[in-house]
Amino acid sequence: MKKAYVVFVALATVAIILSVVGALIFYSRFQTYLENFENGFGEWSADADVPEDPNNPGQPVEWHINRVANVSHFGQYSLELFIDGRQDDGTIWIERRIELKKRSQVKVSFWLYNEQESFNTRAVVCAYIGAEDPEVEGDFSVLGSADEFAGWKNYAHTAIIDADSSGEFWVAVGISVRWETYLTYYVDYVEIEVFEPFL
Repeated sequence: MKKAYVVFVALATVAIILSVVGALIFYSRFQTYLENFENGFGEWSADADVPEDPNNPGQPVEWHINRVANVSHFGQYSLELFIDGRQDDGTIWIERRIELKKRSQVKVSFWLYNEQESFNTRAVVCAYIGAEDPEVEGDFSVLGSADEFAGWKNYAHTAIIDADSSGEFWVAVGISVRWETYLTYYVDYVEIEVFEPFL
């Protein structure tokens, strides 16, 4: 009888723990921010850390991030990322701010289009999640080669960050030069997921 009582108490305790954990998960704040660039840049803006053009002293190498309709993963539009990488240097990206009230898990996922497969890595795909506005290549995490195959590929980056006094954090995705050539890629369907537990 005593053994049965002990088993009952143990099972009841496990049930309570699972209920509490389930409640914490259920009563957590989960937000999603999605941009497919069908109506402009949305909340995103372009930024870069690029070298000086040796043929045009005092000026950066040519680069741009434009909304275009010639390649898309979803709908009719995407963003074209172009950089003159002949200096074997340079990182370009899109970025945006998100409100954050407490320690949270943040995930950004996006699709990148490569026009042609390359035997070498001409550029890498990079991303950033953090409290400060990213300004230099070293702020970014490398997610992999941008040249593994021709076509669209999904990339994702996850981080756990703490809210600061501003109540904001930054998310950015882009490419970084690894080969001395002109580079063009496309980004579409960028999704940010914020899991903010009520703890």
